[in-house]
Amino acid sequence: MLSGASQKQLQEFLKRRHPEYENRIKHWNFLEATYEGSRDWFKANIHKYLKEGRKEFNDRVARAYRFNHTREIVELVQKYLFKGDVVRKDDAPDYVKTFWKASTRSNLNIDQFIRLVSSTTSQLGRCAVFVDSTKTDATLTKADEKKAGARVYAYIVKPQNILDYGFDDDDGELLWILVAETYRDDKDPITATGKVKVRYRLWTRTNWYLFEVNTTRGGNARVDQTGDGEVAIGRVPCFFADHLIGENLYWAPGLIDEIAYLDRATANYLSNLDAIIQDQTFSQLAMPAQSVLPGEKGYDALIEAGTKRTFLYDSEGGEPKFLSPDPKQAQLIITVINKIIAEIYQTAGASGERTKQDNAVGIDNSSGVAKAYDFDKLNSLLTSKAQSLQQVENKIVELVALWTGETPPEENLVSYPETFDVRSLFDEFTVAQNLALMDAPQTVRAEQMKQVIEKLFPGIAKAIKDKMLDELKDWPKDPIEQARLMFNATSPAAGAEGESLTASRSNAPPTASKTSGQSDTKKTSTKGRQGQVTDKTQKKTAA
Repeated sequence: MLSGASQKQLQEFLKRRHPEYENRIKHWNFLEATYEGSRDWFKANIHKYLKEGRKEFNDRVARAYRFNHTREIVELVQKYLFKGDVVRKDDAPDYVKTFWKASTRSNLNIDQFIRLVSSTTSQLGRCAVFVDSTKTDATLTKADEKKAGARVYAYIVKPQNILDYGFDDDDGELLWILVAETYRDDKDPITATGKVKVRYRLWTRTNWYLFEVNTTRGGNARVDQTGDGEVAIGRVPCFFADHLIGENLYWAPGLIDEIAYLDRATANYLSNLDAIIQDQTFSQLAMPAQSVLPGEKGYDALIEAGTKRTFLYDSEGGEPKFLSPDPKQAQLIITVINKIIAEIYQTAGASGERTKQDNAVGIDNSSGVAKAYDFDKLNSLLTSKAQSLQQVENKIVELVALWTGETPPEENLVSYPETFDVRSLFDEFTVAQNLALMDAPQTVRAEQMKQVIEKLFPGIAKAIKDKMLDELKDWPKDPIEQARLMFNATSPAAGAEGESLTASRSNAPPTASKTSGQSDTKKTSTKGRQGQVTDKTQKKTAA
Protein backbone atom coordinates (compact mmCIF):
# COMPACT_ATOMS: atom_id res chain seq x y z
CA MET A 1 0.00 0.00 0.00
CA LEU A 2 1.20 3.54 -0.82
CA SER A 3 3.24 4.69 2.20
CA GLY A 4 0.87 2.88 4.55
CA ALA A 5 -2.11 5.08 3.61
CA SER A 6 -5.42 4.13 5.17
CA GLN A 7 -8.63 3.36 3.27
CA LYS A 8 -10.09 6.71 4.24
CA GLN A 9 -7.05 8.59 2.97
CA LEU A 10 -7.02 6.70 -0.33
CA GLN A 11 -10.73 7.25 -0.94
CA GLU A 12 -10.44 10.96 -0.22
CA PHE A 13 -7.37 11.18 -2.47
CA LEU A 14 -9.16 9.54 -5.42
CA LYS A 15 -12.11 11.90 -4.99
CA ARG A 16 -9.96 15.03 -4.90
CA ARG A 17 -9.75 17.20 -8.03
CA HIS A 18 -7.50 20.06 -9.06
CA PRO A 19 -9.00 23.56 -8.73
CA GLU A 20 -10.26 24.05 -12.30
CA TYR A 21 -11.47 20.50 -12.89
CA GLU A 22 -15.00 20.80 -11.51
CA ASN A 23 -15.46 24.21 -13.17
CA ARG A 24 -14.44 23.08 -16.65
CA ILE A 25 -15.35 19.39 -16.94
CA LYS A 26 -18.75 20.15 -18.50
CA HIS A 27 -17.15 22.62 -20.88
CA TRP A 28 -14.55 20.07 -22.02
CA ASN A 29 -17.19 17.40 -22.53
CA PHE A 30 -19.32 19.81 -24.57
CA LEU A 31 -16.38 20.83 -26.79
CA GLU A 32 -15.45 17.22 -27.48
CA ALA A 33 -19.05 16.18 -28.16
CA THR A 34 -19.62 19.14 -30.50
CA TYR A 35 -16.46 18.24 -32.43
CA GLU A 36 -17.32 14.55 -32.64
CA GLY A 37 -21.03 15.02 -33.43
CA SER A 38 -23.70 12.30 -33.14
CA ARG A 39 -27.46 11.89 -32.90
CA ASP A 40 -27.14 11.99 -29.12
CA TRP A 41 -25.64 15.49 -29.44
CA PHE A 42 -28.99 16.82 -30.70
CA LYS A 43 -30.86 15.36 -27.75
CA ALA A 44 -28.63 17.29 -25.35
CA ASN A 45 -28.23 20.56 -27.29
CA ILE A 46 -31.46 21.32 -29.16
CA HIS A 47 -33.50 23.71 -27.01
CA LYS A 48 -37.20 23.27 -26.41
CA TYR A 49 -39.63 26.04 -27.31
CA LEU A 50 -41.65 27.70 -24.61
CA LYS A 51 -44.90 25.70 -24.24
CA GLU A 52 -43.77 23.26 -26.95
CA GLY A 53 -45.34 19.84 -26.56
CA ARG A 54 -43.18 16.83 -25.83
CA LYS A 55 -44.21 15.05 -29.05
CA GLU A 56 -43.54 18.09 -31.23
CA PHE A 57 -40.16 18.58 -29.57
CA ASN A 58 -39.14 14.93 -30.01
CA ASP A 59 -40.19 15.05 -33.66
CA ARG A 60 -38.17 18.23 -34.20
CA VAL A 61 -35.07 16.70 -32.56
CA ALA A 62 -35.44 13.61 -34.73
CA ARG A 63 -35.40 15.85 -37.82
CA ALA A 64 -32.50 18.03 -36.60
CA TYR A 65 -29.34 18.37 -38.69
CA ARG A 66 -26.17 20.48 -38.74
CA PHE A 67 -23.01 21.16 -40.66
CA ASN A 68 -20.14 20.55 -38.22
CA HIS A 69 -18.39 23.92 -38.37
CA THR A 70 -16.46 23.06 -35.20
CA ARG A 71 -14.75 20.10 -36.83
CA GLU A 72 -14.30 22.06 -40.04
CA ILE A 73 -12.34 24.81 -38.27
CA VAL A 74 -10.09 22.31 -36.52
CA GLU A 75 -9.41 20.45 -39.77
CA LEU A 76 -8.69 23.70 -41.65
CA VAL A 77 -6.05 24.66 -39.10
CA GLN A 78 -4.62 21.14 -39.31
CA LYS A 79 -4.47 21.36 -43.10
CA TYR A 80 -2.55 24.64 -43.14
CA LEU A 81 -0.41 23.79 -40.12
CA PHE A 82 1.01 20.57 -41.56
CA LYS A 83 1.25 21.87 -45.10
CA GLY A 84 4.54 23.43 -44.08
CA ASP A 85 7.61 21.27 -43.63
CA VAL A 86 8.29 19.96 -40.14
CA VAL A 87 12.06 19.51 -40.05
CA ARG A 88 13.32 16.55 -38.05
CA LYS A 89 17.08 16.42 -38.33
CA ASP A 90 18.70 13.70 -40.38
CA ASP A 91 21.62 13.47 -37.95
CA ALA A 92 19.36 12.70 -34.97
CA PRO A 93 20.48 9.76 -32.76
CA ASP A 94 19.35 6.30 -33.82
CA TYR A 95 17.14 5.80 -30.76
CA VAL A 96 15.22 8.97 -31.67
CA LYS A 97 14.80 7.86 -35.28
CA THR A 98 13.53 4.49 -34.06
CA PHE A 99 10.95 6.23 -31.89
CA TRP A 100 9.90 8.52 -34.76
CA LYS A 101 9.11 5.47 -36.89
CA ALA A 102 6.86 3.87 -34.23
CA SER A 103 5.84 6.40 -31.59
CA THR A 104 2.79 4.66 -30.05
CA ARG A 105 1.75 1.18 -28.97
CA SER A 106 -0.25 0.95 -32.20
CA ASN A 107 2.88 1.92 -34.24
CA LEU A 108 1.76 5.37 -35.36
CA ASN A 109 4.75 7.38 -36.54
CA ILE A 110 5.65 10.72 -34.99
CA ASP A 111 3.87 12.73 -37.67
CA GLN A 112 0.61 10.86 -37.12
CA PHE A 113 0.92 11.09 -33.34
CA ILE A 114 1.68 14.83 -33.31
CA ARG A 115 -1.38 15.42 -35.50
CA LEU A 116 -3.47 13.75 -32.79
CA VAL A 117 -1.87 16.01 -30.19
CA SER A 118 -2.59 19.06 -32.32
CA SER A 119 -6.24 18.08 -32.86
CA THR A 120 -6.75 17.35 -29.15
CA THR A 121 -5.28 20.66 -28.01
CA SER A 122 -7.35 22.54 -30.61
CA GLN A 123 -10.49 20.95 -29.17
CA LEU A 124 -9.76 20.96 -25.43
CA GLY A 125 -6.98 23.49 -25.05
CA ARG A 126 -4.70 21.10 -23.20
CA CYS A 127 -3.78 17.45 -22.90
CA ALA A 128 -1.05 15.49 -21.13
CA VAL A 129 1.56 13.68 -23.23
CA PHE A 130 3.02 10.62 -21.52
CA VAL A 131 6.18 8.83 -22.64
CA ASP A 132 6.52 5.33 -21.18
CA SER A 133 8.58 2.20 -21.79
CA THR A 134 7.77 -1.50 -21.97
CA LYS A 135 11.08 -2.25 -20.25
CA THR A 136 10.22 -3.93 -16.94
CA ASP A 137 13.67 -4.16 -15.36
CA ALA A 138 15.91 -1.12 -14.98
CA THR A 139 19.03 -3.33 -14.89
CA LEU A 140 18.53 -4.81 -18.34
CA THR A 141 21.30 -4.16 -20.85
CA LYS A 142 20.53 -2.71 -24.27
CA ALA A 143 21.10 -6.13 -25.82
CA ASP A 144 18.57 -7.65 -23.43
CA GLU A 145 16.10 -4.86 -24.20
CA LYS A 146 16.43 -5.48 -27.91
CA LYS A 147 16.01 -9.22 -27.45
CA ALA A 148 12.92 -8.70 -25.29
CA GLY A 149 11.43 -6.20 -27.72
CA ALA A 150 11.43 -3.36 -25.18
CA ARG A 151 10.45 -0.04 -26.67
CA VAL A 152 9.53 3.53 -25.76
CA TYR A 153 6.09 4.84 -26.73
CA ALA A 154 3.89 7.90 -26.18
CA TYR A 155 0.19 8.43 -25.56
CA ILE A 156 -2.28 11.23 -24.83
CA VAL A 157 -4.42 11.77 -21.72
CA LYS A 158 -7.32 14.20 -22.15
CA PRO A 159 -8.02 16.83 -19.45
CA GLN A 160 -11.22 15.03 -18.38
CA ASN A 161 -9.01 12.16 -17.20
CA ILE A 162 -6.40 14.35 -15.49
CA LEU A 163 -7.83 14.37 -11.97
CA ASP A 164 -5.20 16.09 -9.87
CA TYR A 165 -1.51 16.96 -9.81
CA GLY A 166 1.08 18.96 -7.90
CA PHE A 167 4.11 21.06 -8.81
CA ASP A 168 7.51 21.54 -7.23
CA ASP A 169 7.83 25.12 -5.94
CA ASP A 170 11.56 25.18 -6.75
CA ASP A 171 11.75 24.06 -10.38
CA GLY A 172 8.07 24.20 -11.39
CA GLU A 173 8.14 20.58 -12.59
CA LEU A 174 5.48 17.99 -11.79
CA LEU A 175 5.80 16.22 -8.47
CA TRP A 176 2.97 13.77 -9.13
CA ILE A 177 -0.12 13.34 -11.28
CA LEU A 178 -3.28 11.23 -10.89
CA VAL A 179 -5.08 10.07 -14.02
CA ALA A 180 -8.18 7.96 -14.66
CA GLU A 181 -7.89 5.09 -17.13
CA THR A 182 -10.75 3.18 -18.70
CA TYR A 183 -10.33 -0.43 -19.71
CA ARG A 184 -12.56 -3.32 -20.68
CA ASP A 185 -12.67 -6.63 -18.88
CA ASP A 186 -12.20 -8.78 -21.98
CA LYS A 187 -9.12 -10.94 -21.45
CA ASP A 188 -11.05 -14.20 -21.27
CA PRO A 189 -13.76 -14.66 -23.92
CA ILE A 190 -15.85 -16.85 -21.63
CA THR A 191 -15.39 -15.69 -18.05
CA ALA A 192 -14.74 -11.97 -18.65
CA THR A 193 -17.65 -9.62 -17.95
CA GLY A 194 -17.02 -7.34 -20.95
CA LYS A 195 -17.76 -4.28 -18.80
CA VAL A 196 -15.84 -1.02 -19.15
CA LYS A 197 -14.19 -0.19 -15.83
CA VAL A 198 -12.20 2.72 -14.40
CA ARG A 199 -8.89 2.50 -12.60
CA TYR A 200 -6.62 5.20 -11.23
CA ARG A 201 -2.90 5.54 -11.86
CA LEU A 202 -0.68 7.72 -9.68
CA TRP A 203 2.67 8.78 -11.15
CA THR A 204 5.44 10.18 -8.96
CA ARG A 205 9.08 10.92 -9.70
CA THR A 206 10.16 7.52 -8.42
CA ASN A 207 7.21 5.11 -8.70
CA TRP A 208 3.77 4.53 -10.17
CA TYR A 209 0.77 2.97 -8.39
CA LEU A 210 -2.46 1.52 -9.77
CA PHE A 211 -5.76 1.57 -7.84
CA GLU A 212 -9.26 0.23 -8.38
CA VAL A 213 -12.44 0.94 -6.42
CA ASN A 214 -14.37 -2.24 -5.66
CA THR A 215 -17.49 -2.96 -3.67
CA THR A 216 -17.33 -5.21 -0.62
CA ARG A 217 -20.00 -7.75 0.30
CA GLY A 218 -21.45 -5.24 2.70
CA GLY A 219 -21.92 -2.75 -0.14
CA ASN A 220 -19.13 -0.44 0.93
CA ALA A 221 -16.51 0.99 -1.44
CA ARG A 222 -12.96 -0.22 -1.02
CA VAL A 223 -9.77 1.01 -2.73
CA ASP A 224 -7.45 -1.81 -3.77
CA GLN A 225 -3.91 -1.28 -5.03
CA THR A 226 -3.58 -3.60 -8.03
CA GLY A 227 -0.11 -2.71 -9.27
CA ASP A 228 3.02 -0.60 -8.84
CA GLY A 229 6.41 -0.12 -10.42
CA GLU A 230 9.53 1.99 -10.58
CA VAL A 231 9.94 5.13 -12.70
CA ALA A 232 13.50 4.66 -13.91
CA ILE A 233 13.98 8.18 -15.34
CA GLY A 234 13.64 9.91 -11.97
CA ARG A 235 10.85 12.29 -13.00
CA VAL A 236 7.14 12.21 -13.80
CA PRO A 237 7.13 10.92 -17.41
CA CYS A 238 4.70 13.46 -18.82
CA PHE A 239 4.18 17.12 -19.61
CA PHE A 240 1.26 19.31 -20.67
CA ALA A 241 0.73 20.18 -24.32
CA ASP A 242 -1.25 23.38 -24.86
CA HIS A 243 -3.03 24.76 -27.92
CA LEU A 244 -0.97 27.93 -27.51
CA ILE A 245 1.98 28.35 -25.16
CA GLY A 246 0.90 29.86 -21.84
CA GLU A 247 1.59 29.82 -18.11
CA ASN A 248 -1.75 28.71 -16.65
CA LEU A 249 -1.16 25.70 -14.41
CA TYR A 250 -4.56 24.06 -14.66
CA TRP A 251 -6.11 24.80 -18.06
CA ALA A 252 -5.44 26.40 -21.42
CA PRO A 253 -7.79 28.05 -23.95
CA GLY A 254 -8.57 26.03 -27.06
CA LEU A 255 -9.31 26.88 -30.67
CA ILE A 256 -13.04 26.12 -30.44
CA ASP A 257 -13.84 27.52 -27.00
CA GLU A 258 -16.29 30.04 -28.48
CA ILE A 259 -16.79 28.45 -31.89
CA ALA A 260 -18.53 25.38 -30.43
CA TYR A 261 -21.21 27.54 -28.79
CA LEU A 262 -21.75 29.50 -32.01
CA ASP A 263 -22.02 26.18 -33.80
CA ARG A 264 -24.70 25.06 -31.34
CA ALA A 265 -26.64 28.27 -32.01
CA THR A 266 -26.65 27.59 -35.77
CA ALA A 267 -27.94 24.06 -35.13
CA ASN A 268 -30.82 25.44 -33.06
CA TYR A 269 -31.68 28.09 -35.64
CA LEU A 270 -31.63 25.43 -38.35
CA SER A 271 -34.05 23.40 -36.26
CA ASN A 272 -36.31 26.46 -35.96
CA LEU A 273 -36.12 26.93 -39.71
CA ASP A 274 -37.02 23.28 -40.21
CA ALA A 275 -40.10 23.75 -38.01
CA ILE A 276 -41.19 26.74 -40.09
CA ILE A 277 -40.74 24.76 -43.30
CA GLN A 278 -42.75 21.90 -41.84
CA ASP A 279 -45.57 24.26 -40.82
CA GLN A 280 -45.51 25.94 -44.21
CA THR A 281 -45.68 22.62 -46.02
CA PHE A 282 -48.30 21.11 -43.72
CA SER A 283 -50.42 24.14 -42.86
CA GLN A 284 -53.16 23.95 -40.23
CA LEU A 285 -56.78 23.99 -41.37
CA ALA A 286 -58.97 26.61 -39.66
CA MET A 287 -62.75 26.59 -40.13
CA PRO A 288 -65.90 27.72 -38.35
CA ALA A 289 -67.10 25.35 -35.67
CA GLN A 290 -70.66 25.76 -36.96
CA SER A 291 -69.70 24.20 -40.28
CA VAL A 292 -69.20 20.71 -38.87
CA LEU A 293 -70.35 18.69 -35.92
CA PRO A 294 -68.46 15.71 -34.46
CA GLY A 295 -69.89 12.34 -35.41
CA GLU A 296 -70.72 13.29 -38.99
CA LYS A 297 -68.98 11.75 -41.99
CA GLY A 298 -67.87 15.14 -43.18
CA TYR A 299 -66.03 15.74 -39.91
CA ASP A 300 -63.65 12.82 -40.44
CA ALA A 301 -63.04 13.90 -44.02
CA LEU A 302 -62.15 17.44 -42.94
CA ILE A 303 -59.71 16.13 -40.31
CA GLU A 304 -57.92 14.19 -43.06
CA ALA A 305 -57.88 17.26 -45.29
CA GLY A 306 -56.38 19.30 -42.47
CA THR A 307 -53.38 16.91 -42.18
CA LYS A 308 -54.63 15.60 -38.81
CA ARG A 309 -54.80 19.14 -37.36
CA THR A 310 -57.85 21.39 -37.52
CA PHE A 311 -58.45 24.63 -35.66
CA LEU A 312 -62.13 25.42 -35.04
CA TYR A 313 -63.33 28.95 -34.31
CA ASP A 314 -66.71 30.52 -33.71
CA SER A 315 -67.89 32.22 -36.90
CA GLU A 316 -71.32 32.00 -38.47
CA GLY A 317 -70.93 31.76 -42.21
CA GLY A 318 -67.11 31.96 -42.16
CA GLU A 319 -64.92 30.22 -44.76
CA PRO A 320 -62.33 27.50 -44.07
CA LYS A 321 -58.69 28.62 -44.48
CA PHE A 322 -55.15 27.30 -43.91
CA LEU A 323 -52.89 28.85 -41.28
CA SER A 324 -49.10 28.94 -41.66
CA PRO A 325 -46.17 30.93 -40.17
CA ASP A 326 -45.05 34.23 -41.65
CA PRO A 327 -42.39 33.43 -44.31
CA LYS A 328 -40.44 36.55 -43.26
CA GLN A 329 -39.44 34.68 -40.09
CA ALA A 330 -37.62 32.11 -42.22
CA GLN A 331 -35.66 34.84 -44.01
CA LEU A 332 -34.69 36.39 -40.68
CA ILE A 333 -33.38 33.05 -39.40
CA ILE A 334 -31.38 32.45 -42.60
CA THR A 335 -29.77 35.89 -42.27
CA VAL A 336 -28.82 35.25 -38.64
CA ILE A 337 -27.38 31.81 -39.49
CA ASN A 338 -25.20 33.30 -42.23
CA LYS A 339 -23.94 36.00 -39.87
CA ILE A 340 -23.01 33.43 -37.23
CA ILE A 341 -21.25 31.19 -39.74
CA ALA A 342 -19.26 34.16 -41.04
CA GLU A 343 -18.27 35.01 -37.47
CA ILE A 344 -17.14 31.42 -36.85
CA TYR A 345 -14.69 31.45 -39.75
CA GLN A 346 -13.60 35.01 -39.17
CA THR A 347 -12.70 34.11 -35.58
CA ALA A 348 -10.12 31.63 -36.90
CA GLY A 349 -9.01 33.89 -39.77
CA ALA A 350 -10.40 31.43 -42.30
CA SER A 351 -13.05 33.59 -43.95
CA GLY A 352 -11.52 32.85 -47.34
CA GLU A 353 -12.60 29.23 -46.96
CA ARG A 354 -16.27 30.27 -47.07
CA THR A 355 -18.31 31.90 -49.80
CA LYS A 356 -20.24 35.14 -49.47
CA GLN A 357 -23.35 33.62 -47.88
CA ASP A 358 -22.92 29.87 -48.03
CA ASN A 359 -21.37 27.18 -50.19
CA ALA A 360 -24.06 27.55 -52.84
CA VAL A 361 -23.56 31.28 -53.51
CA GLY A 362 -20.83 33.23 -55.31
CA ILE A 363 -17.33 33.68 -53.97
CA ASP A 364 -16.80 36.41 -51.40
CA ASN A 365 -15.59 39.60 -53.04
CA SER A 366 -13.76 41.01 -50.03
CA SER A 367 -11.19 43.69 -50.66
CA GLY A 368 -7.51 42.81 -50.92
CA VAL A 369 -6.80 44.66 -47.68
CA ALA A 370 -9.50 42.67 -45.84
CA LYS A 371 -8.11 39.39 -47.16
CA ALA A 372 -4.59 40.44 -46.16
CA TYR A 373 -5.72 41.12 -42.60
CA ASP A 374 -7.56 37.79 -42.59
CA PHE A 375 -4.41 35.99 -43.70
CA ASP A 376 -2.33 37.77 -41.06
CA LYS A 377 -4.74 36.54 -38.38
CA LEU A 378 -4.54 32.95 -39.64
CA ASN A 379 -0.76 33.17 -40.08
CA SER A 380 -0.38 34.40 -36.50
CA LEU A 381 -2.53 31.54 -35.22
CA LEU A 382 -0.58 28.93 -37.20
CA THR A 383 2.78 30.35 -36.12
CA SER A 384 1.82 30.30 -32.43
CA LYS A 385 0.45 26.76 -32.66
CA ALA A 386 3.57 25.63 -34.54
CA GLN A 387 5.75 26.97 -31.72
CA SER A 388 3.69 24.98 -29.23
CA LEU A 389 3.98 21.75 -31.23
CA GLN A 390 7.71 22.30 -31.73
CA GLN A 391 8.07 22.52 -27.97
CA VAL A 392 5.98 19.35 -27.56
CA GLU A 393 8.11 17.32 -29.97
CA ASN A 394 11.40 18.38 -28.40
CA LYS A 395 10.09 17.57 -24.91
CA ILE A 396 9.10 14.13 -26.22
CA VAL A 397 12.65 13.64 -27.51
CA GLU A 398 13.97 14.56 -24.06
CA LEU A 399 11.81 11.91 -22.34
CA VAL A 400 12.69 9.31 -24.99
CA ALA A 401 16.38 9.93 -24.31
CA LEU A 402 15.88 9.47 -20.57
CA TRP A 403 13.95 6.21 -21.01
CA THR A 404 16.68 4.96 -23.38
CA GLY A 405 19.42 5.78 -20.87
CA GLU A 406 20.93 8.51 -23.04
CA THR A 407 21.73 12.15 -22.37
CA PRO A 408 19.06 14.40 -23.91
CA PRO A 409 20.31 16.36 -26.96
CA GLU A 410 21.50 19.88 -26.15
CA GLU A 411 19.92 21.37 -29.28
CA ASN A 412 16.42 20.95 -30.65
CA LEU A 413 16.08 18.13 -33.15
CA VAL A 414 12.70 19.31 -34.45
CA SER A 415 11.76 22.69 -35.88
CA TYR A 416 8.46 23.95 -37.29
CA PRO A 417 7.99 26.76 -39.81
CA GLU A 418 8.30 30.25 -38.37
CA THR A 419 5.77 31.62 -40.86
CA PHE A 420 3.10 30.14 -43.09
CA ASP A 421 3.29 32.45 -46.08
CA VAL A 422 2.09 31.13 -49.41
CA ARG A 423 5.37 31.65 -51.26
CA SER A 424 6.69 28.43 -52.75
CA LEU A 425 10.28 27.54 -53.62
CA PHE A 426 9.62 28.71 -57.19
CA ASP A 427 8.46 32.06 -55.82
CA GLU A 428 11.65 32.39 -53.80
CA PHE A 429 13.77 31.85 -56.92
CA THR A 430 11.68 34.43 -58.77
CA VAL A 431 12.23 36.95 -55.99
CA ALA A 432 15.97 36.21 -56.01
CA GLN A 433 16.10 36.74 -59.77
CA ASN A 434 14.24 40.04 -59.56
CA LEU A 435 16.52 41.27 -56.79
CA ALA A 436 19.52 40.54 -59.00
CA LEU A 437 17.98 42.37 -61.98
CA MET A 438 17.28 45.48 -59.93
CA ASP A 439 20.81 45.35 -58.46
CA ALA A 440 19.56 45.11 -54.87
CA PRO A 441 22.11 45.52 -52.05
CA GLN A 442 24.22 42.48 -51.29
CA THR A 443 22.82 42.14 -47.76
CA VAL A 444 19.25 42.01 -49.09
CA ARG A 445 20.10 39.32 -51.63
CA ALA A 446 21.99 37.28 -49.05
CA GLU A 447 19.07 37.38 -46.60
CA GLN A 448 16.67 36.33 -49.35
CA MET A 449 18.95 33.45 -50.30
CA LYS A 450 18.62 32.17 -46.72
CA GLN A 451 14.91 31.66 -47.42
CA VAL A 452 15.81 29.64 -50.51
CA ILE A 453 18.14 27.43 -48.47
CA GLU A 454 15.44 26.85 -45.84
CA LYS A 455 12.91 25.69 -48.43
CA LEU A 456 15.33 23.88 -50.74
CA PHE A 457 17.07 21.88 -47.97
CA PRO A 458 14.62 21.64 -45.02
CA GLY A 459 16.18 18.57 -43.38
CA ILE A 460 19.85 19.17 -44.08
CA ALA A 461 22.45 18.44 -41.42
CA LYS A 462 23.46 21.38 -39.22
CA ALA A 463 27.13 21.33 -40.25
CA ILE A 464 26.31 21.58 -43.95
CA LYS A 465 23.71 24.26 -43.37
CA ASP A 466 26.16 26.32 -41.30
CA LYS A 467 28.71 26.05 -44.11
CA MET A 468 26.14 27.28 -46.64
CA LEU A 469 25.20 30.22 -44.45
CA ASP A 470 28.88 31.05 -43.90
CA GLU A 471 29.44 31.16 -47.65
CA LEU A 472 26.63 33.68 -47.97
CA LYS A 473 28.75 36.25 -46.12
CA ASP A 474 30.85 36.80 -49.28
CA TRP A 475 27.91 36.49 -51.68
CA PRO A 476 26.99 37.94 -54.11
CA LYS A 477 30.39 38.97 -55.56
CA ASP A 478 31.02 42.18 -57.46
CA PRO A 479 29.86 41.51 -61.09
CA ILE A 480 32.94 43.16 -62.70
CA GLU A 481 35.32 41.23 -60.49
CA GLN A 482 33.35 38.04 -61.08
CA ALA A 483 33.50 38.56 -64.88
CA ARG A 484 37.27 39.06 -64.73
CA LEU A 485 37.69 35.86 -62.69
CA MET A 486 35.55 33.92 -65.15
CA PHE A 487 37.61 35.27 -68.07
CA ASN A 488 40.84 34.27 -66.36
CA ALA A 489 39.45 30.81 -65.60
CA THR A 490 38.47 30.13 -69.22
CA SER A 491 41.50 31.76 -70.94
CA PRO A 492 44.66 31.93 -68.79
CA ALA A 493 46.88 33.56 -71.45
CA ALA A 494 44.32 36.16 -72.37
CA GLY A 495 43.66 36.65 -68.73
CA ALA A 496 47.32 37.49 -68.05
CA GLU A 497 47.41 39.92 -71.00
CA GLY A 498 44.15 41.44 -69.80
CA GLU A 499 45.56 41.90 -66.33
CA SER A 500 48.70 43.72 -67.65
CA LEU A 501 46.53 45.85 -69.93
CA THR A 502 44.24 46.74 -67.08
CA ALA A 503 47.20 47.62 -64.88
CA SER A 504 48.82 49.86 -67.54
CA ARG A 505 45.56 51.68 -68.20
CA SER A 506 44.96 52.22 -64.53
CA ASN A 507 48.46 53.82 -64.14
CA ALA A 508 48.22 56.10 -67.16
CA PRO A 509 46.39 59.49 -67.03
CA PRO A 510 42.93 59.43 -68.60
CA THR A 511 43.73 62.07 -71.23
CA ALA A 512 46.95 60.39 -72.33
CA SER A 513 45.18 57.10 -72.64
CA LYS A 514 42.52 58.65 -74.82
CA THR A 515 45.07 60.39 -77.11
CA SER A 516 47.11 57.27 -77.49
CA GLY A 517 44.04 55.33 -78.37
CA GLN A 518 43.03 57.83 -81.06
CA SER A 519 46.54 57.90 -82.58
CA ASP A 520 46.69 54.16 -82.80
CA THR A 521 43.34 54.12 -84.51
CA LYS A 522 44.46 56.53 -87.25
CA LYS A 523 47.63 54.56 -87.96
CA THR A 524 45.93 51.25 -88.29
CA SER A 525 42.90 52.37 -90.29
CA THR A 526 42.98 51.93 -94.15
CA LYS A 527 40.19 53.70 -95.93
CA GLY A 528 38.43 51.62 -98.60
CA ARG A 529 40.52 48.52 -98.09
CA GLN A 530 38.50 45.37 -98.76
CA GLY A 531 41.03 42.87 -97.49
CA GLN A 532 40.54 40.64 -100.54
CA VAL A 533 43.20 39.01 -102.77
CA THR A 534 42.70 39.66 -106.55
CA ASP A 535 44.58 38.62 -109.74
CA LYS A 536 46.19 42.09 -109.93
CA THR A 537 47.56 41.94 -106.41
CA GLN A 538 48.85 38.46 -107.00
CA LYS A 539 50.83 39.59 -110.14
CA LYS A 540 52.34 42.57 -108.27
CA THR A 541 53.41 40.31 -105.50
CA ALA A 542 54.99 37.87 -107.92
CA ALA A 543 56.91 40.69 -109.70
